Amino acid sequence: MVGHESGAKQVSAGISTPGAGQSTSSAEGLQFKRRYTTQDVAPFDQVEWQRRTSVITNPDGSVVFKMEGAEIPREWSQLATDIVVSKYFRKSGLHGQKDQGETSVRQVVHRVAHTIRVAGERFGGYFATPEDAEVFEQELTFLLVNQYGAFNSPVWFNCGLYHEYGIEGSGGN
Repeated sequence: MVGHESGAKQVSAGISTPGAGQSTSSAEGLQFKRRYTTQDVAPFDQVEWQRRTSVITNPDGSVVFKMEGAEIPREWSQLATDIVVSKYFRKSGLHGQKDQGETSVRQVVHRVAHTIRVAGERFGGYFATPEDAEVFEQELTFLLVNQYGAFNSPVWFNCGLYHEYGIEGSGGN
């Protein structure tokens, strides 16, 4: 708890919420404190990256999916690589180009984290200040790229496709 007076804000996992006697109105917005990131270093710059190949095969050895040169955090397992590349990378339609798809975990994580941040700013006043929105996005980016947590598949499949790439609907992947 921050402070000892009545009405002090409760702090958990970097999120400040109203204490006793304080309004829960969303007009105030959430405040975020940094736990994993610093203002001067982007979360993606805290990770060592490498290019990898992902190959998914049938039991008979025939190739179902293959992508070479995917940019992946060095600490990720090959299984995590295969899942994100084969399932969650957008394969086509980036910026209206049929043959342009995502090639990096950076793109996927940015697409999701940035879209959630922007939605919070535009559609609900979820953040107390623009700085809180920035901290939220950077902390979420850190958590995702370091595999402290993950969203379920529909989020990875859909979140940010329109906002980042102008993709509407579900076809073409």
